[in-house]
Amino acid sequence: MKISTLIKKKTSLLYLFGVLFIMGISIFATMHHSNAETIEKKDKQVQEQKQEKIDQREQQSETVQNKPVQMASQHYNVEQENTISGSELDEHLKGNLKGLGTDFVKSGEEQDIDPVFLAALAAQETGWGNSDIASSHWNNIGGITCMPEIYANIFGDDYPNPGCEQLVEGGTNWQKFLSIEDSIQFKAIYLKQYYVENGKETIGEIQLSYAPSEAANDANGLNHHWVKNIVSIMNDVKEEQA
Repeated sequence: MKISTLIKKKTSLLYLFGVLFIMGISIFATMHHSNAETIEKKDKQVQEQKQEKIDQREQQSETVQNKPVQMASQHYNVEQENTISGSELDEHLKGNLKGLGTDFVKSGEEQDIDPVFLAALAAQETGWGNSDIASSHWNNIGGITCMPEIYANIFGDDYPNPGCEQLVEGGTNWQKFLSIEDSIQFKAIYLKQYYVENGKETIGEIQLSYAPSEAANDANGLNHHWVKNIVSIMNDVKEEQA
């Protein structure tokens, strides 16, 4: 092969490699730019979704703040339109109830039961969530006794029931729940279906059946103060709202 021919072939190959190299860089740059645009677009969508949720929470907070606040008493009707956001309610919660404000509001709004009453009831029944039955594995923050039939009615026959258990031998059988959230939901539905819809709408009327004085499981007579304690806890919250 002549040297001139060899040089020409090498030159052609170098040219071809050069073209291919430039094309590769161009394709890579195009793909990189496209990927960058896709990532940027996704990030923008995520940020927009986050902002939308923030705006919705702010709008909800403004809405409930503009509703009239009724102070509690023994004649207070617990079937109320909500006037507080989850974050606002959470500012007043203590112990193991802290952080559950949104859950009380959600269940309360679903059943038209004042979330402040639901929270106050949990505080009264479990010492702000610090009692044994409020801890795992009971997850019972409503002082709910064993009621498997009502459990099935509320959650459905196919929903797992963790059963009941005594805190002390020979004592009350307490209903267990899969989670604290289930306990809150159960309590709201239970109050709605078995109390409010049966004409027991006020705190005083609910106490007569829910926590009656001289009850067998009230050895220390705490039910005598049930209404007063519930009202006091509720008004600590409502006074700040009013």
